[in-house]
Amino acid sequence: MASYILSFLFLSLTFSLAIAEKPVHFHFYQHKTVSGPNPSAVKVAKGPIPLPVGPYSFGDIIVLDDPLTSGPAPTSPLLGRAQGLYSVMNSLTVTWVFNIVLTCGEYNGSTIAIMGRDDIPLPVRELSVVGGSGAFRMARGYVLLKTYSVDIINGDAELELDVYVYPAKL
Repeated sequence: MASYILSFLFLSLTFSLAIAEKPVHFHFYQHKTVSGPNPSAVKVAKGPIPLPVGPYSFGDIIVLDDPLTSGPAPTSPLLGRAQGLYSVMNSLTVTWVFNIVLTCGEYNGSTIAIMGRDDIPLPVRELSVVGGSGAFRMARGYVLLKTYSVDIINGDAELELDVYVYPAKL
């Protein structure tokens, strides 16, 4: 019985220490280009029901390999890539499943796995960090996502991401 109590106390202390840790914070600009000669996002499935605004339909699936930069200009220093996909819902909402692949600095080669619902008309949206690799293996956290600029006609967009990642303590 005493060993169960000690185990419970140890786990409780470990959990409370994990909560007190500080997240690693990244600030990126994601450049989604669907037009022009070198797109970073490509529609691979066309949905049957056009949305009232923009070039998308309910059910569209878009695969992306977007640059992540330190500033809003596409020529800003490259920090990584957003690689994955999103699907278009029957509203101005998409579901994201992608990895942030870090390509420089202290975390070069590590990834952060992101998933969640993006209700585009909201000024700030939240996605979940559901894992990662390298320094972020079994990570958790969240992403605050804002639209920096968008071309409603062709779908090109710049998104501002604030990523807060709690690496697992292994």
